[in-house]
Amino acid sequence: MLHMGILKICEIQPAYLDYLRVHDSKVSEKGSRKFVGIILEVNGQKYCAPLSSPKVRHIRIQDTAPDIVKIDGGKLGVINLNNMIPVLDSAIIHLDILQVADVQYRGLLTQQALSIRSNEQAIMKKAKRLHSMVASQKHPKLNDRCCDFIGLEAVASSFGAVMQPVTQVSQEVAATKEEKKN
Repeated sequence: MLHMGILKICEIQPAYLDYLRVHDSKVSEKGSRKFVGIILEVNGQKYCAPLSSPKVRHIRIQDTAPDIVKIDGGKLGVINLNNMIPVLDSAIIHLDILQVADVQYRGLLTQQALSIRSNEQAIMKKAKRLHSMVASQKHPKLNDRCCDFIGLEAVASSFGAVMQPVTQVSQEVAATKEEKKN
């Protein structure tokens, strides 16, 4: 269980994103860019909400938009709550901001992290409210913009079973190579 003061910036394994995308086409496609977001908890489920770098349009977004959190008024980008996905611990890649090679990007991530940490309670409240609104199916326009949180929660736990044979084969190949060395 996450506690206040622990919202962290991380990456998500591409294989996990591909798996979820099979079940929901709204799962964010970053192309060659990494999926970087924050981990938060909604109704006992870990979620990752992707971050977006600053764009002029972010400043114009209404603060009351239920599916976006502006970071420092949009000057540091946004948290795309509409694209948050349930996430398993095995799919999380911890990100050490200090090890990010691109100095500008490292600076942006540092500023985003500081702003996010100072607004954790508001971010958590907004994420929980959005989850509830989308789950109720009473807001068609909002549902069209958001991932199917409930549907993704239902399939997320199966990712381990899908990847188990791949992992097992990889481990067997590694063991065979080790035996050949000896």
